Amino acid sequence: MRMRLAHHLLRHPQSGMWHFRLIVPKALRPILGLGVVKRSLGTKDPALARMWAYALGVRCAQMLATARDELEAGMSKQWDDDAVARMMGQIEKNLDGGTVRKWEVETPDGHRLRTDGSDRDHRQGMEALKAILEAQPPVTMSPRYPVAPAASGSRLNLGDAIKGYSEVEALAMRPNTWSQRKRALDDFCKAIGPFAFVALITRQKASTWSDGLLRSGKSNVYVANCVSHVAQLFESLLRKEIVTSNPIKGLVVVKKSEKAKRRAQGHEWEPFEVETLKRIFDPANLKKVKEHVSWGALLGLYTGGRVGELAQIFLRDFVVEGGVPCLKICADSDGQSIKTGFGGERLVPIHPDLIELGLLDRVERLRAEGHERLFPRMRIDSAAGKGNSISKGFNYYLAGLGIKPRRAHGIIGIHSLRKTVIQTLQGSSLPAERRRALVGHEAGDPVADTHQGSYMRTWTPGELSAFFPGLPWASWLRLTDLAPMLRGQKPREF
Repeated sequence: MRMRLAHHLLRHPQSGMWHFRLIVPKALRPILGLGVVKRSLGTKDPALARMWAYALGVRCAQMLATARDELEAGMSKQWDDDAVARMMGQIEKNLDGGTVRKWEVETPDGHRLRTDGSDRDHRQGMEALKAILEAQPPVTMSPRYPVAPAASGSRLNLGDAIKGYSEVEALAMRPNTWSQRKRALDDFCKAIGPFAFVALITRQKASTWSDGLLRSGKSNVYVANCVSHVAQLFESLLRKEIVTSNPIKGLVVVKKSEKAKRRAQGHEWEPFEVETLKRIFDPANLKKVKEHVSWGALLGLYTGGRVGELAQIFLRDFVVEGGVPCLKICADSDGQSIKTGFGGERLVPIHPDLIELGLLDRVERLRAEGHERLFPRMRIDSAAGKGNSISKGFNYYLAGLGIKPRRAHGIIGIHSLRKTVIQTLQGSSLPAERRRALVGHEAGDPVADTHQGSYMRTWTPGELSAFFPGLPWASWLRLTDLAPMLRGQKPREF
């Protein structure tokens, strides 16, 4: 007698692999967050596929029964993580002899197995099901086409996908970046559910998460950043061919007009005015801060460097090129990193004012003491970035002086010195190309010289030294008072 297969067993027409497929009733879809349960059984043997299908059918029947009870009890909202976890835990216990619910299956020869919900009846039912399946003669089928290895993407749930992503991708990220990404991924997982199959997460489903963030009052910029972080998870899954599309990418974007509007409202870094700079670099005030803050601020004032670049300086980065003392911004030593792309690695001529303040004397002294870094006692392994100690100390310093942004949405900090330098040089005679090379900016957009990247050589330190007159800080900076103050600052452990 020909045995019929269960209605939820499907065979792939090309690979010959069997799949389990169960349509979720419409009334239960909002609760479970699924429209269909589909899973590869990893076998081409129909008899083995039937055994797996009935085992899965029991689990799914219990899951649907639990969801239906919740619905009848008036709990029609989508389950949260804890509810789903409890349900999945209960199903796992069912197969191990724990507390069970009623279930009913139909065997290939037309027999029905039904349990009354008791533990004893469940065990007897599973034993009977096993005996029936073992009694079926083995059936072998040859595939009509060459088969590929079974893909596991359709079985990967969101929680496991995030766990795998964190174990692999997080290792190559900066701690602060990963902290932001993990926060976005956790929020997405909480909204969608950890047991949702990643292959079944649609753009419409994902938008319920991003729309929910917007409705909660989060800014468009914040939500766009969260979307960008979660999209990277699906980009990784795309590369591994676990999913066929990225349902997150581009859900929320910040338009150019919106960026321009935010800038007009003052949502940006503010440069310092000269009167503010005089207060910041007054020796009577500056002597109150730690040496890495005072020297970090002076380096920012005379180089326009990024705080992370300045915080990680090694003593070997001070070189002489063409007779000009220079600071090499690079990633040649362990623990160093620079901005990717054009302009990150560069030579910055050391301003004569910094030499007069004793910067090179400090370098020689630290070398003689056996140190390797310019700020040997400062941590550069913070999760917030290498320059966090300088940034935080400088922010406390500004607050103590009562210095605040000019505009309600403005931002001030150590990065304001970089913007001050760039805008000051913008008004000098220094050509724009040299200014960009000095501060590590890429060429303008659009590039004035279309052959710049291919034909132009790197600027020499002597040519870049033309920026010295463009920073007229010595006209008000009290160098003669600052130099002895800097030499007398005591390094502090922290």
